[in-house]
Amino acid sequence: MKNGNVDDFIYSLYDDSACVRYKGYVYRFSRLRHNPMRGTYTVSVEKYHYTKEPFADFLGMVYSYESDDPEDCLNHLTEDILWDGKSFFDLEKALTWFDWEE
Repeated sequence: MKNGNVDDFIYSLYDDSACVRYKGYVYRFSRLRHNPMRGTYTVSVEKYHYTKEPFADFLGMVYSYESDDPEDCLNHLTEDILWDGKSFFDLEKALTWFDWEE
């Protein structure tokens, strides 16, 4: 992962959302969200055009996963197919972690 350590990126999702650039697009990884009413955790990835105004040009939801176990959510996020027929770990060397101010 460019601009950071892949383990730090995954660990950061416990507390905050994070963005990566890949092939000219921005992918926003949501923080690990807990729904106490349902007793579940959720992670998701959204795709955007890169614009001067962050998150203005939403293209769609790329991935979403829900589980009653936070570790299961993050394991699926890194191992499931996200885009281009590849998993996060398949793509991680081509991803650039960056701060896209809201």
